[in-house]
Amino acid sequence: MPTTRTTAADDDSAALVARRARDLRNDRVGLLRASGIVASGYAIGAALQTTYIYSRVVTEWDAVSVWSRLGANFAAVVGLVAVLAVVNAHRATRLWHMAVSLLFAATACAVLRVGAQHLLGVYADPSREVVEAELVSGLVIGVISGSIGMWGLVARRRLRAQIRSAEREAVLVENAVRALEQEEIRVRREVAEGLHGTLQNKLVLVEARLDQIVTHAAQGPLDEGDLDDLRWIAGELAQARAADVREMSRLLYPDRLELGLVPAVRALLGRLPASIATRLEVTDAARAYDDPANPRLTVPERLLAVRVVEEGVTNSLKHGPATSIVAQVDVQDGVLVVAVENDGALYDEETAGVASGTARMRQRLTFVGGSVELHPGAGRGARLVARIPLGTNGHKVSPVRP
Repeated sequence: MPTTRTTAADDDSAALVARRARDLRNDRVGLLRASGIVASGYAIGAALQTTYIYSRVVTEWDAVSVWSRLGANFAAVVGLVAVLAVVNAHRATRLWHMAVSLLFAATACAVLRVGAQHLLGVYADPSREVVEAELVSGLVIGVISGSIGMWGLVARRRLRAQIRSAEREAVLVENAVRALEQEEIRVRREVAEGLHGTLQNKLVLVEARLDQIVTHAAQGPLDEGDLDDLRWIAGELAQARAADVREMSRLLYPDRLELGLVPAVRALLGRLPASIATRLEVTDAARAYDDPANPRLTVPERLLAVRVVEEGVTNSLKHGPATSIVAQVDVQDGVLVVAVENDGALYDEETAGVASGTARMRQRLTFVGGSVELHPGAGRGARLVARIPLGTNGHKVSPVRP
């Protein structure tokens, strides 16, 4: 089993590394392509414009070939793109890093342009003013072209982040819907088992007793045994109404939940056998959030917190045996903290087996950005602690998983 988990983690890590490498490669290609295209446009336009103007204004320069000017300008374009690639400008994430990369590339662009102009005979012996003008113009062209490429890079990153965020949200929603469906199926199964098992068995026995009484009534007056049977039937029906039907309804909606979290938890603890001591500790911060006059906890948040207490109580009864259970409710920095501690056998993760209920609760809390942890208690028992971020239910899906 551990080998399987390690292999899956390695696969996920390898996929993440491959995706990042692909993103960097695409960013690099996008930056260089955009900068090169814009710079090439400037190169062609500047060559054509200067060739036309100089041939009309400066007669001694009319012999300079347009191809020489194009060659010099495209040498500058190659220099710009090459330096952006060498300095890994596509990896820049901070403004200063982008600015430094652009400055290096634009400077190389300007210097290469002037050098290529000299080699290709655009200027035989240029004056200082001409060299400075060409350097400045080359620098401006390089900065503008590189800036447009960087802008495209940033836009690509933002778009990619938005797409992946939308994909993650879509997966969250899909998983949440599936999880809620599974939770509904689980509750329906428990209700069905309760109705088909305990309640139906009682009704079958009641029906059998009634048949006996009807048979006796047809044969003559009812005797004392028939009256005892009627009393037994009345008791069974009362128990079914008060216990079985009520328990089934609690699976669907906890008692007193509409009054608040504290009343619902108190009602839950009140149903435990008298042999188990229970205590509910609620901080002032939690009471302020659960104030009936101005409730700040939503019904989904209350329901999730009650389910956490139910899980803690169930663990206490199944894996105890516990003689006392303490439930704690607190609010810390906008997070509802619910803890259940018992004094049963000391919890040992290695020997406790698979905690299916806690696993379902962990999945459900993950959807709201929460967490649940099961630890050994202070010397005895176990302590279940859940953290539920407030104000997320109904926004992040309901990011709630069962």
